[in-house]
Amino acid sequence: MKTHLVRHMRLATAQRGLSLIETMVGLTLGLLVTLIITQVWGVFEGQKQRTISGSSAQASGLLALTELEQDIRSAGAGITEAASFTCTDIYSYVKNGTTIQDPNPVYNGPMGMAPVTIIDGGAASDTITVKRASDTLGGLPTTLTKAKPQSSSELDVNSTTGLAVGDIVLAVGATGQCQVMELTQVQPSAFKLQHNPGQGQGPTYNPGNKYQKDNGWPAFVEGDKIMKVGQLLKHTFTTDAQKNELTLTDETDSTVSQAPVSVLASDIVRLKAQYGIADAGSQDVNRWVSATSAAGWDKASLTAAKIKRVKAIRLVIVARSSKLEGTNVTAPCTNVSGGVNNGPCAWVDTAADPAPVINLSADANWRRYRYRTYQTIIPIRNVIWAGV
Repeated sequence: MKTHLVRHMRLATAQRGLSLIETMVGLTLGLLVTLIITQVWGVFEGQKQRTISGSSAQASGLLALTELEQDIRSAGAGITEAASFTCTDIYSYVKNGTTIQDPNPVYNGPMGMAPVTIIDGGAASDTITVKRASDTLGGLPTTLTKAKPQSSSELDVNSTTGLAVGDIVLAVGATGQCQVMELTQVQPSAFKLQHNPGQGQGPTYNPGNKYQKDNGWPAFVEGDKIMKVGQLLKHTFTTDAQKNELTLTDETDSTVSQAPVSVLASDIVRLKAQYGIADAGSQDVNRWVSATSAAGWDKASLTAAKIKRVKAIRLVIVARSSKLEGTNVTAPCTNVSGGVNNGPCAWVDTAADPAPVINLSADANWRRYRYRTYQTIIPIRNVIWAGV
């Protein structure tokens, strides 16, 4: 009986289970382990997102830089006559069905034949417009051998080589008045060209004589140049401030009511550019200037002489990581020249050669993003090769 009682007491003791204290200790340890795992996972996930968004911004910046560099390098291609830069007034027209556009949007704007123009955006992004001829081989300009009255559709020239019906040509006057024409007839044996109005099935670039007279279109004199441009290509680059995208507006097709806009790269918050200026008669860049009125290089100040001195473009693209950080991770950057940037510096500058200021403060949270800047210098090689 006593042995049976002892065995029963041992069994009861073995089946007693966990005490309350032991349970609470276990729960506490479990919570601590869960907290540690959560924190480690949070740090890992944050680092992963930061790496992915940073890589995306880097890829976007490089893509944007490549797109701009390729287009700017080709600026002025096919525009073989430096005299075209003197076109302060370009008379152009396009009629598609019953719709008339005057001036033709492709040739519109300050100094319509300038290979590259920059419009300063102030605190926002700059706008860069690039022009080149579709016929990159171009051809030597031909010269008028007789005066062409405003009412005439006939051009007497010293050569018709390289010219064909349907070609778009630019008549360049010595006084800066120029006219866009579409060739409707080429007479090699007679050394004559025709640009008769209203011919052809598609859009026409030749207005009637009455239209020209009513709108004060120019006449041309012996010695003026006729230059083949084929079709002028016009690309305009800037950033969309709302979507943070680098955009391209292609205004080449002047017959459409709205020029198409393409997105070239995302996560791009700023584009700033400067002209590389050479002394008159030189091909070497001597200084860099922003396209501002203070510098004397805004769109209203451009002249033919100034355009011939533009040999390169220096630009910076600012790409932003898409991840909004929990705290400030970017501080203002002060240039050597003293310019304070609410964002990264464009490049290392000097007091004599100040960099454009980058201002991202329109976004109250700009400090909570990470940025990458991409800078480059792009020579306008067609201008340099032409010996302008």
